[in-house]
Amino acid sequence: MTQRTCALCGGANLKPVINLGYHPCADTFFVESRLPPLERRFPLQVCQCGSCGHGQLAHVVPRHIRYQETDYSYDSSNSPVSIGHFHDLARDVASALNLGPADLVCDVGSNIGTLLDGFRKAAGCRILGIDPSSNIAALANAQGIPTINDFFGKAAADKVLEIGRPRVITATNVLNHSEDVAEFFAVVAGLIDPRGCVVFEVPYLLEMIKQTAFDTIYLEHINYFSITPLARFLAHRGFGIERIEVSDYMCGTLRLYVRPNAPHSQVTDTYIDLEHEYGLFSSGVYESFMGRVRSLKFRLNKELYDIKAAGGKIIGIGAATKGNTLLNYCNIDGDLLEYVSDTSPLKVGKVTPGSHLRIVADESIGKEITHGLILPWNIAEHLTNKLKHLGVKFIIPMLESK
Repeated sequence: MTQRTCALCGGANLKPVINLGYHPCADTFFVESRLPPLERRFPLQVCQCGSCGHGQLAHVVPRHIRYQETDYSYDSSNSPVSIGHFHDLARDVASALNLGPADLVCDVGSNIGTLLDGFRKAAGCRILGIDPSSNIAALANAQGIPTINDFFGKAAADKVLEIGRPRVITATNVLNHSEDVAEFFAVVAGLIDPRGCVVFEVPYLLEMIKQTAFDTIYLEHINYFSITPLARFLAHRGFGIERIEVSDYMCGTLRLYVRPNAPHSQVTDTYIDLEHEYGLFSSGVYESFMGRVRSLKFRLNKELYDIKAAGGKIIGIGAATKGNTLLNYCNIDGDLLEYVSDTSPLKVGKVTPGSHLRIVADESIGKEITHGLILPWNIAEHLTNKLKHLGVKFIIPMLESK
């Protein structure tokens, strides 16, 4: 579905600023024997609103295709880095908001419940998850994390209200997936405790551009947030930004504490000034970004070609969603890589979308392998330390920062 208007302000002046070609859904891993005869690809292009500055995909794949046609493959407990991040978040929020056993925390897009488990351990509070993927919700419930299997909307909110009004609503890496951000906050407004707080994390457009992290762009990520348009959007809907934090998680993540009927804090203006000083809303910044992306493509392909020509055998390490954007944009497939290794049982035995590389367990990496291309480069240190016993030479895609 082609987007005609801005997801935040409704303006019709959407300007294409990033074009990565045609891609399959990056988080759709198929069993090889069940690969569709024609794999669907969609334009992966980011537009910026000329009225408010919000970034969003030019073409949105319907959510049932993204999350319900096949088993969802992301598991928030698969990496010690992810577990550490979510448990730290739970402790920070529990401490900042003085949560206790009587309080209810509702996590939207809760996956298998890693964050909620952190809240239960940090504050002993009541917890409830909402997730649209049936296989993921089943895993969460089986592990004692009460989870509603549904998209976040009025029907799911009514089920939450049967238990109580949440003191905290969390949403990590969720609003960037949302087709209707306005509806999300409308539902939140009718659900949250009047004393409550919404804590959400989204990838930060400013950091994505600075770090040339183009591989955080994929069809599942519809929105690309920055403070300038988001602050205006929230104010129009009766919410104020109380606190802003930026972490290096997932190549630059915004964490916002938002309350109903609250004024924006001074820190909001500080971030708005930073974004304008960088030129985040000027076309030249994106032209430079695309130039760095193309440079990475050319350099990486040459390096891989040279290794293959010299008789080397290369694998991909880490079947991360972001890695699929890298593989498909750079046209890297079985001509260059033998396979991809991973630890997740939700991915091992399947193939990567688009490039159709087999995914094997880390323990199955053969002795003939000479090089490993780190696909989730943001956790390269963790992966190289974990697999250094293999004696392979690691290749980390070097993205130019600006």
